[in-house]
Amino acid sequence: MSLIRNDVVTIEFRRIAGIRVIRAFRIIGSAFPCRGFLFIGGRVLRAERCLLNNRFRIVSIRPNIIVFERRRLHH
Repeated sequence: MSLIRNDVVTIEFRRIAGIRVIRAFRIIGSAFPCRGFLFIGGRVLRAERCLLNNRFRIVSIRPNIIVFERRRLHH
């Protein structure tokens, strides 16, 4: 039997001189291989590119929050 679980990454950000900068983040499951891009003060664009290139998709966008989700299969 297989169990489907999702990895979820939530990024809260602020804009500094037009650049989106990570203010807070939360990981449920795994953010591999993008964990190194998720840190307070890091650029959202770098984390976002890594997540989207690793099967995450954006499931919610609010003014200062982006939620990413990736489905994964466990045996």
